Amino acid sequence: MWKIAESVSEERSRELEQLYRKKARFLVDESAGPALAGEVKRRGWNAAYVGELGLEGHPDEDVFSRAWQEDRVLLTHDQDFLDDRRFPPHRNPGVVVLPGASGMTQGLANALDRVLDFIGRHRKYYQHTKILISEDGTWTEKGSRKELGRRYERKFKFGFHGEVLTWENAEDKEEPE
Repeated sequence: MWKIAESVSEERSRELEQLYRKKARFLVDESAGPALAGEVKRRGWNAAYVGELGLEGHPDEDVFSRAWQEDRVLLTHDQDFLDDRRFPPHRNPGVVVLPGASGMTQGLANALDRVLDFIGRHRKYYQHTKILISEDGTWTEKGSRKELGRRYERKFKFGFHGEVLTWENAEDKEEPE
Protein backbone atom coordinates (compact mmCIF):
# COMPACT_ATOMS: atom_id res chain seq x y z
CA MET A 1 0.00 0.00 0.00
CA TRP A 2 1.28 3.51 -0.86
CA LYS A 3 1.78 5.88 2.08
CA ILE A 4 3.12 9.40 2.31
CA ALA A 5 6.73 9.19 3.46
CA GLU A 6 7.61 10.67 6.82
CA SER A 7 9.11 14.10 6.42
CA VAL A 8 12.66 14.75 7.53
CA SER A 9 13.36 17.49 10.07
CA GLU A 10 14.96 20.68 8.76
CA GLU A 11 18.08 19.94 10.81
CA ARG A 12 18.40 16.42 9.38
CA SER A 13 17.70 17.77 5.90
CA ARG A 14 20.57 20.28 6.22
CA GLU A 15 22.85 17.52 7.56
CA LEU A 16 22.04 15.24 4.61
CA GLU A 17 22.48 18.13 2.17
CA GLN A 18 26.01 18.71 3.50
CA LEU A 19 26.89 15.03 3.48
CA TYR A 20 25.64 14.25 -0.04
CA ARG A 21 25.82 17.53 -1.90
CA LYS A 22 28.31 16.54 -4.59
CA LYS A 23 26.86 17.26 -8.03
CA ALA A 24 26.50 14.22 -10.29
CA ARG A 25 28.09 13.56 -13.63
CA PHE A 26 26.35 11.16 -15.99
CA LEU A 27 27.27 8.51 -18.56
CA VAL A 28 24.50 7.80 -21.04
CA ASP A 29 24.46 4.24 -22.34
CA GLU A 30 24.00 3.30 -25.97
CA SER A 31 20.47 2.05 -25.24
CA ALA A 32 19.43 5.52 -24.06
CA GLY A 33 21.08 7.21 -27.04
CA PRO A 34 22.92 10.42 -27.84
CA ALA A 35 19.70 12.49 -27.84
CA LEU A 36 19.24 11.79 -24.12
CA ALA A 37 22.86 12.75 -23.44
CA GLY A 38 22.25 15.96 -25.36
CA GLU A 39 19.14 16.71 -23.31
CA VAL A 40 21.01 16.18 -20.04
CA LYS A 41 23.79 18.52 -21.25
CA ARG A 42 21.22 21.08 -22.46
CA ARG A 43 19.89 21.18 -18.89
CA GLY A 44 23.34 22.13 -17.62
CA TRP A 45 24.69 18.79 -16.40
CA ASN A 46 28.01 17.13 -17.16
CA ALA A 47 27.07 14.16 -19.34
CA ALA A 48 28.95 11.96 -21.76
CA TYR A 49 27.51 9.58 -24.32
CA VAL A 50 29.32 6.23 -24.63
CA GLY A 51 30.08 7.04 -28.29
CA GLU A 52 32.06 10.12 -27.21
CA LEU A 53 34.25 7.85 -25.10
CA GLY A 54 34.81 5.25 -27.81
CA LEU A 55 32.57 2.70 -26.08
CA GLU A 56 29.84 2.29 -28.69
CA GLY A 57 29.38 -1.41 -29.39
CA HIS A 58 31.44 -2.41 -26.33
CA PRO A 59 30.18 -4.91 -23.75
CA ASP A 60 28.08 -3.60 -20.86
CA GLU A 61 30.90 -4.51 -18.45
CA ASP A 62 33.18 -1.99 -20.21
CA VAL A 63 30.54 0.74 -19.93
CA PHE A 64 29.93 -0.05 -16.25
CA SER A 65 33.66 -0.03 -15.53
CA ARG A 66 34.14 3.33 -17.27
CA ALA A 67 31.25 4.84 -15.31
CA TRP A 68 32.93 3.63 -12.10
CA GLN A 69 36.36 4.95 -13.13
CA GLU A 70 34.97 8.39 -13.99
CA ASP A 71 32.49 8.50 -11.09
CA ARG A 72 29.51 8.92 -13.43
CA VAL A 73 25.95 7.78 -12.76
CA LEU A 74 24.95 5.47 -15.60
CA LEU A 75 21.69 6.33 -17.39
CA THR A 76 20.31 3.46 -19.45
CA HIS A 77 17.24 1.57 -20.62
CA ASP A 78 19.09 -1.75 -20.27
CA GLN A 79 17.86 -3.75 -17.26
CA ASP A 80 20.88 -6.07 -17.55
CA PHE A 81 22.76 -3.51 -15.42
CA LEU A 82 20.53 -4.49 -12.48
CA ASP A 83 22.23 -7.92 -12.29
CA ASP A 84 24.48 -7.78 -9.20
CA ARG A 85 26.47 -10.83 -10.32
CA ARG A 86 27.62 -9.08 -13.51
CA PHE A 87 27.67 -5.58 -12.05
CA PRO A 88 28.68 -5.82 -8.37
CA PRO A 89 27.27 -3.33 -5.86
CA HIS A 90 30.66 -2.44 -4.36
CA ARG A 91 31.86 -1.14 -7.76
CA ASN A 92 28.57 0.46 -8.70
CA PRO A 93 28.83 4.12 -9.70
CA GLY A 94 25.04 4.43 -9.55
CA VAL A 95 22.74 3.02 -12.21
CA VAL A 96 19.39 4.41 -13.30
CA VAL A 97 17.28 2.33 -15.68
CA LEU A 98 14.91 4.79 -17.29
CA PRO A 99 11.53 4.07 -18.91
CA GLY A 100 10.78 4.95 -22.53
CA ALA A 101 13.11 2.68 -24.47
CA SER A 102 10.90 3.38 -27.50
CA GLY A 103 11.58 7.11 -27.47
CA MET A 104 10.84 10.23 -25.45
CA THR A 105 7.67 9.28 -23.59
CA GLN A 106 5.98 11.28 -20.86
CA GLY A 107 7.27 8.70 -18.37
CA LEU A 108 10.84 9.23 -19.56
CA ALA A 109 10.51 13.03 -19.45
CA ASN A 110 9.13 12.88 -15.89
CA ALA A 111 11.80 10.39 -14.79
CA LEU A 112 14.59 12.51 -16.24
CA ASP A 113 13.27 15.58 -14.39
CA ARG A 114 13.31 13.68 -11.09
CA VAL A 115 16.69 12.04 -11.71
CA LEU A 116 18.36 15.36 -12.41
CA ASP A 117 16.66 16.99 -9.44
CA PHE A 118 17.33 14.27 -6.86
CA ILE A 119 20.31 12.26 -8.05
CA GLY A 120 21.93 15.19 -9.81
CA ARG A 121 22.12 17.26 -6.63
CA HIS A 122 23.00 14.40 -4.25
CA ARG A 123 25.41 12.26 -6.20
CA LYS A 124 27.20 10.64 -3.28
CA TYR A 125 23.94 9.33 -1.80
CA TYR A 126 23.21 7.31 -4.93
CA GLN A 127 26.61 5.66 -5.31
CA HIS A 128 26.23 1.86 -4.91
CA THR A 129 22.53 2.23 -5.79
CA LYS A 130 20.56 0.79 -8.69
CA ILE A 131 17.22 2.33 -9.59
CA LEU A 132 14.60 1.02 -11.97
CA ILE A 133 12.02 3.65 -12.95
CA SER A 134 8.80 2.37 -14.49
CA GLU A 135 6.67 4.26 -17.01
CA ASP A 136 4.15 5.05 -14.23
CA GLY A 137 6.88 6.78 -12.20
CA THR A 138 7.51 4.08 -9.58
CA TRP A 139 11.14 3.94 -8.48
CA THR A 140 12.51 0.61 -7.26
CA GLU A 141 15.78 1.36 -5.50
CA LYS A 142 18.29 -1.27 -4.39
CA GLY A 143 21.46 -0.39 -2.65
CA SER A 144 23.82 -0.57 0.23
CA ARG A 145 24.32 1.98 2.98
CA LYS A 146 27.30 1.76 5.28
CA GLU A 147 25.46 3.86 7.84
CA LEU A 148 22.60 1.32 7.82
CA GLY A 149 24.97 -1.63 7.81
CA ARG A 150 22.85 -3.51 5.30
CA ARG A 151 21.54 -3.80 1.78
CA TYR A 152 18.06 -2.47 1.20
CA GLU A 153 15.30 -2.31 -1.36
CA ARG A 154 12.48 0.20 -1.42
CA LYS A 155 9.79 1.46 -3.76
CA PHE A 156 8.59 5.01 -3.98
CA LYS A 157 6.96 7.47 -6.32
CA PHE A 158 6.07 11.13 -6.34
CA GLY A 159 2.56 12.36 -5.61
CA PHE A 160 0.66 15.04 -7.48
CA HIS A 161 1.65 17.73 -4.98
CA GLY A 162 5.33 16.83 -4.73
CA GLU A 163 5.04 14.50 -1.75
CA VAL A 164 7.01 11.27 -1.76
CA LEU A 165 4.96 8.08 -1.46
CA THR A 166 6.59 4.89 -0.23
CA TRP A 167 5.40 1.34 -0.70
CA GLU A 168 4.88 -0.46 2.58
CA ASN A 169 4.61 -4.23 2.51
CA ALA A 170 5.03 -6.64 5.40
CA GLU A 171 7.04 -8.92 3.13
CA ASP A 172 9.63 -6.27 2.16
CA LYS A 173 13.05 -7.68 2.84
CA GLU A 174 16.13 -6.27 4.46
CA GLU A 175 19.31 -8.14 3.65
CA PRO A 176 22.31 -8.07 6.02
CA GLU A 177 25.55 -6.96 4.39
